[in-house]
Amino acid sequence: MLMTVGQPAFAQKPEKPEAPQLEFVCELRVKIDKAYVVGETPHGLRRIIPIVGGTFAGPKLKGNILNGGADWQIVRKDGVAELEAHYQMKTDDGVIIYIKNTGLRVATPEVAARIGRGEPVSSSEYYFRAAPKFEAPAGKYEWMNNAIFICTAERNPDSVIINVWKVL
Repeated sequence: MLMTVGQPAFAQKPEKPEAPQLEFVCELRVKIDKAYVVGETPHGLRRIIPIVGGTFAGPKLKGNILNGGADWQIVRKDGVAELEAHYQMKTDDGVIIYIKNTGLRVATPEVAARIGRGEPVSSSEYYFRAAPKFEAPAGKYEWMNNAIFICTAERNPDSVIINVWKVL
């Protein structure tokens, strides 16, 4: 890039950067139980949704979601749900991988109420995105420790379907 003398580098019109590519990793079908509602706290409405099992499958891994995790949620005053789920999956070859998934679910008050009542709601009616972080032991799946991932999610009455991509 040719720069004019005396003009800072940031003042130059840069070429349009190329967007990162994505590689599909897996689909998780996470079974959930009824929420524990703590109630209004200084941060918003606090609820905890138990994760009780499920499955996952993708080109490089498949297996089961283990019982024992949960999604700790805060519903803000504007109705947006801030999500932080901690759980674990076990691959078909016996490796346990820990997941911490943080994200947002944005919906109108009417759509959020329908989801809260356990009604089926099309994922086109709300925004549900997150950034899972994986912790895997050394070996076959350690590549998951060294990448950024993003996901889309769809809330069903008794499960959440999560599609995960690795950012290349």
